[in-house]
Amino acid sequence: MSSQWDHLLLHRGRWRGSFDTLADDLQPIKRQPSLLTLEPAPAGVPLELTLLFWCNDPDPHDDPHQGEPVQTIRQSFHGPDRQLVFFPSGSFNRGSWQLAPMVRVHAEFGFLFRDRRHRLVLFWDGAGRFERPVLIREHRDGSPAHEQPVLNADSLFGAWQGQRAELFSTAGLSEPEISPCRVDLTEKDFEGLRWLPDGGAIRVPDSIQHREPLVIEAWWLAAPDRLERMERVYDASGAWQCSRCLTLARS
Repeated sequence: MSSQWDHLLLHRGRWRGSFDTLADDLQPIKRQPSLLTLEPAPAGVPLELTLLFWCNDPDPHDDPHQGEPVQTIRQSFHGPDRQLVFFPSGSFNRGSWQLAPMVRVHAEFGFLFRDRRHRLVLFWDGAGRFERPVLIREHRDGSPAHEQPVLNADSLFGAWQGQRAELFSTAGLSEPEISPCRVDLTEKDFEGLRWLPDGGAIRVPDSIQHREPLVIEAWWLAAPDRLERMERVYDASGAWQCSRCLTLARS
């Protein structure tokens, strides 16, 4: 198996959390508790995914995972998937391969750091209008469910350094190209960012204009000194061109 498979295996285990559906203005619409299990078969392949959901909007004083789940989703992974791009940190990206009129566009950004996952699934309707994001916050079962506060610019200003990983659509299942990078974040870098709970942010177009290049971004400040920033890039023809991930630490 390729290293893409090894990066997927970093997500092994039981992940307890919730799927929070937000309106286009990021106001909460509903919360659905979840438990995702990802474990290999005894032979190592396939990798079996089971996702359980409980009732929406549980009482905050009760265990959100009590009782029987109301929905079960299962999926098997028999090898690396070209539509699921992993980076060395374990973070991943996937989404629509081609943008076109009357086609619903989606993109997913999944961040991984130690025993926490912060995932975002973004949707546009058939007319290209930004519809809603789904924010998924998870922790490995048995570990503390510590979350970061809502992200803000004051937490990001200044110098960061780390690595830039980039994987092009033409590269198949190869590993991303890695290079060192250094950035100095200023107010200009935060223009258009929408701040989210748990140290997250997105920069997305309110409307997708066909025949124009497009970049969709997601950020996660997993700790005060650790920032990841992912981009999904489309060219002027609407074809997915590449995905990038910057993994940064305070300088």
